[in-house]
Amino acid sequence: MLSPLKKRDIFNFSLGDLGINLNFQLLSFWLMYFYTDVFGINVLHVGGILLVSRLWDAANDPMMGIIADRTRNKIGTYKPFIYWGAIPLNLILIACFSMPELSDTMKVVYCYFAYILHGMVFTVVGTSYSAMGTLVTQDQQERAKISTMRMFFAVVVVITIVGSYVRPFVMGEPIVFEFIGKELLTLQGPSFKDEAQGWFYTSIIFGVISTLILFYTALTTKERVSEPVKKYNLKDMKNILFKNDALMILSLSMFLNTAIWVIQNAVSGYYFKYVVGAESLLTVFFQWMLPANIIGVVLTPILTAKFGKKNIFILGSLIVFFANVGRHFIPIPTTEVYNLFIGLSMVGSASMMFCSICQWGMVPDTIEYGHWKTGIRAEGLPLTFFTFMQKSAMAFGAGVASLVLWASGFVANTELPESALSGIKLLYNIFPGMFSLTCLIALLYYTLSKEKYDQVLADLKVSSLSKEEYDQVLADLKVRSQDEPGS
Repeated sequence: MLSPLKKRDIFNFSLGDLGINLNFQLLSFWLMYFYTDVFGINVLHVGGILLVSRLWDAANDPMMGIIADRTRNKIGTYKPFIYWGAIPLNLILIACFSMPELSDTMKVVYCYFAYILHGMVFTVVGTSYSAMGTLVTQDQQERAKISTMRMFFAVVVVITIVGSYVRPFVMGEPIVFEFIGKELLTLQGPSFKDEAQGWFYTSIIFGVISTLILFYTALTTKERVSEPVKKYNLKDMKNILFKNDALMILSLSMFLNTAIWVIQNAVSGYYFKYVVGAESLLTVFFQWMLPANIIGVVLTPILTAKFGKKNIFILGSLIVFFANVGRHFIPIPTTEVYNLFIGLSMVGSASMMFCSICQWGMVPDTIEYGHWKTGIRAEGLPLTFFTFMQKSAMAFGAGVASLVLWASGFVANTELPESALSGIKLLYNIFPGMFSLTCLIALLYYTLSKEKYDQVLADLKVSSLSKEEYDQVLADLKVRSQDEPGS
């Protein structure tokens, strides 16, 4: 029996998600915009870069899972991969936001190379970090607390920073820190030679901080659950994945929710620049999302403890659907209407916290369930299947976004036709709404309740007993039945 986790243990491990997402969200939010509006690459080529890179990235994820499950090191099972991968990961981030003097063709080649390489190293670090969480605790409530704090760092902190403050920093504009519409502090952003230099130095800052945080998490986190090296054949791999119905359904949900994030993040800059016509409002928008996300993070563990993770996940998906679809039909320009737009966005953003926290809190449960159902213990392979679905969704989302933009007549830094503006609106609102509805339907078939999970853990504990321990349990039960007539 593992001792309860201390608060600092939960904090130290969860902080790693801040390091991961400083890298990931900068790319997710701004790389497509950087490639089209700064580096000057055609949107269709950008779509190809993002699609092909993510498809390859998804394909190599299972290989990483097998390697992780078969690797043991004196410093830990998964920690070595974080140590080895943190610096290369963030060096490649800087390369992605660099602008070497190249021909148009070589620009595309360079971006393909940099982005593919980033995805491969991100798989090493990201998969190892997630898998390490399964060895920190087996307690469902502790996992829920970890998932909540991870989402706080990954979404509340990082997305607020990336969405609200990166653009004015890059552009050398005043950086206004607000909370609930009240100005707290204003700082003058640095003066860069041009926007390209701003993105380059921003990536350096994010990369350094990300590296330091990842090293700290690896150094301070203890892998407390000891598991033997896994060696399994192709048949075992098939059973680990496809006999685990909970894993399959949650993976589909992961795909759909990731597609929402990718599409909305990728087009948010375009939405405010071209549809709203006020790029600076993007900063204000994400500052308002901060309290919404905090509310979502605070409420989720309370609600899941009372109603269960699956039910809150379903509720969150339903609200996200209505918030996004409703927002689509709001005209933007006037202040009154913009306030309604903000209000619906806050409701949707808080509800996405329900979905994200529940989703990652349910992942370790499916691993225990798979062990119970197949008799094979594996963390790396199921987790890399999750990341495979996540990366596939990133490829899908990027491909859909770029294809819709191209088909609708989008040309960067020009006055867009109505068709292009409509395409951006559909991507920002309707597509995410439809994905949320589909996620809700999928979750109706998820059967791993808390009661069933508790039984899974109990059965796994019994199956791990030695013959002597098992005989003692039977003897204790016999004595108890004699002491309690009718039991």
